[in-house]
Amino acid sequence: MTDKRAPDQDALIDRILHLWRADADTLPSEPRLAELTGASRNSVREALIRLEERGYVHRTQGARTSPNRRLPGVGRRIDQQFDHLLSIRSAGYDATLDLVSSERVALTPGIHRFDDLPDGTSVLRTVKMWRVDGQPYALAEDLVPVTREAEVDPHSPVFALAEAANGVRVAWETLWIEASGLDAERAALLSTAPATPVIEMTYCGYGADDAIGYWSREVQLPAPPGLRNALIRRVRA
Repeated sequence: MTDKRAPDQDALIDRILHLWRADADTLPSEPRLAELTGASRNSVREALIRLEERGYVHRTQGARTSPNRRLPGVGRRIDQQFDHLLSIRSAGYDATLDLVSSERVALTPGIHRFDDLPDGTSVLRTVKMWRVDGQPYALAEDLVPVTREAEVDPHSPVFALAEAANGVRVAWETLWIEASGLDAERAALLSTAPATPVIEMTYCGYGADDAIGYWSREVQLPAPPGLRNALIRRVRA
């Protein structure tokens, strides 16, 4: 009797995505996917539900599962967790990260605060800049509450910094987006003129118990092809 123990869901999703790339018009039926992946039909069905939630496929009752063929060209998805270095490299560009500054500070009141952490909170504050083929692309200021003494590498993605510095494994991220003009300080870091139009994004990452893992504020210069911000959402008739 064939052993149908379900593989790890993420690994199963990766295998199904591989099959999608091999056949861009349709995906095999659930029974065929189960046969090809060695997973149970229930596991395959669960994986397809997750893929539909992420915008990879569209499922219609009684019809074949259709992949989202536009997805590979949409650029960086702001509806998913990401790391700039990986996003830049996956788009075919050379990626570099500059750690502009890293310090442990206690938060004080001020007009430039973008977080809702209590005054006096001890945080690791990092400022990072990413370059695309040597040219400035994005600048981020991260505020990571420090509640435990642990060795942290400030170069790490903010998700990893939060887990190391305060033990929060981020489950959700709230994102606010607005058009803005660069202030003089950030313009100098990005080697451009003050008031240059940019997209400014403010993030709050928090765990399943609502504990704050980090606050982050980021600005981006106009992105090259392949790195434009994109949002994929499901539309139901």
